[in-house]
Amino acid sequence: MDADVIVIGSGAGGLAAALPLAQAGERVIVVEQHNVPGGLCHSFRANGYRFSPGIHYVGQIGEGGSMREIYEGLGVADDLTFFEMNPDGYEHIQIGLQFMDIPSGKQATIERLKQRFPADAGGIEDYFFLVDKICSQLSIVPETRSFLEFLTVPFRTREMGRYGLFSLKRTLDDRMSDPLLKAFLSIQCGDHGLPPSRTPFALHAAVTGHYIEGGYYPKGGGRAIPRAFVRALRKNKGQIFLSTPVEKILTEKNKKGRQAIGVRLGDGTEIRAKNIISNASPRMTYEQLIGREFLSKKLLRQLDQFTYTTAALVLYIATDLDLAGMNLDSGNYWYTPFQDPEEYYRQAQSPNVVDADEAPGVFVGISSMKDPGSFRNGHHTIEAVSFISYDVFKQWQHTTYNNRPEDYNALKRKLTASMLKTIEHIIPGISDHLVYCDLSTPLTNDHYVKSTNGSCYGTEKTWRQFGPLSFKNRSEIKNLYLCGASTTAHGLSGATSSGMGVASSLLSCRPSELLKNTGQTLKVIPR
Repeated sequence: MDADVIVIGSGAGGLAAALPLAQAGERVIVVEQHNVPGGLCHSFRANGYRFSPGIHYVGQIGEGGSMREIYEGLGVADDLTFFEMNPDGYEHIQIGLQFMDIPSGKQATIERLKQRFPADAGGIEDYFFLVDKICSQLSIVPETRSFLEFLTVPFRTREMGRYGLFSLKRTLDDRMSDPLLKAFLSIQCGDHGLPPSRTPFALHAAVTGHYIEGGYYPKGGGRAIPRAFVRALRKNKGQIFLSTPVEKILTEKNKKGRQAIGVRLGDGTEIRAKNIISNASPRMTYEQLIGREFLSKKLLRQLDQFTYTTAALVLYIATDLDLAGMNLDSGNYWYTPFQDPEEYYRQAQSPNVVDADEAPGVFVGISSMKDPGSFRNGHHTIEAVSFISYDVFKQWQHTTYNNRPEDYNALKRKLTASMLKTIEHIIPGISDHLVYCDLSTPLTNDHYVKSTNGSCYGTEKTWRQFGPLSFKNRSEIKNLYLCGASTTAHGLSGATSSGMGVASSLLSCRPSELLKNTGQTLKVIPR
């Protein structure tokens, strides 16, 4: 054997699996097709400006927060520093001409919403009570190991069982009457990519609960997180190879089917290991790296039926505007003209979006205000995101990066103009003060991180694809495991948890037992 464990992909899930396994003495090799680690956590430089495509804010970093406990317990905290985002408004929401700032802290959020919407005060209280209950109950399942614990799960997760699979729309409609209030509480659907009518309440509650105590941003941008994990991995004798694509997962027959025995790299090199962990998407893992001919009918059906989340446009901007002088800050900015969030998602997924003068909505993060050290030469850096269907770009899916045809580039210019016009609602004058501006499309996402259909968050976490019905960490192929946004949950937190879940399975322990008393304390810089 060349290794005990091979991890395919160095996203949040892959690294969160690799590190605790290496700390436990396993010989771990991580192979990454990109030239930098991190997957959607990576950062890049363009014209001297740093941008982070996938990390716009992180929750649960304050005292007692789950992400803080993970970073400290895995021994990466000494290499990380986080900036607190504006505690009076880490989310700035603009719906048409209506504004709302969401502050850090559950009680502060409740009081601000009640003050704005007194007629729905009782519904607001009840809603956040359920959010709190479901978040605490969601954490029970991954820690369950004994027969008795499994037996009592239904009794310990009553609210999740009763309300978790209700839609977000139904949950809000049952408790509140004001459509604007419901629109404000639905804005974080942008963090999972589903409209309220298709969102299981448990999914949205997990997102709301993750950020309820405020947002934080890593010093150095998104890349700081994978860098810290890679340093710790190497300290524990783990290896990572960049620019190293995997061509095939090697399998052989056993008594019950097939088992994974190693990987073949793009240059033909074969590496053998006892266990393989894939941080690639299920479709890529099973169809490209394994092959459909080796899969059961049940798994083939799942692969054919599962849908992936919306794709997105991301506009990377450097501007010479004085944004602080315009009273903009480190909070996120969300804008849509539609009070009905369902309409935003209909417009975003419509093929007619390419003909619109403005994007149907936009998320704007000013990274140079979140991380003041990235403010250089009087220029601010911005990442702006707007959802769009992959179908808009499907006709060019077989073209190559940096060699796309002119009609693709013409569409990029058109979509850039419509996004800028929408961003003007948040940052007036931005179009006339561009120092740098470039647009990434779903095909860019596909090229750099191999995301299926350019999806933002992996598989859609709808009722039929959520929780126990999602792709399992443990594959039907012996010794092959999956982690990442298409398994346990999406986003940085979900992907990290999925990787820890795989590591705990291989080490026969609970995920919490992977966290040690390292003596490290995460540095958080308050506003």
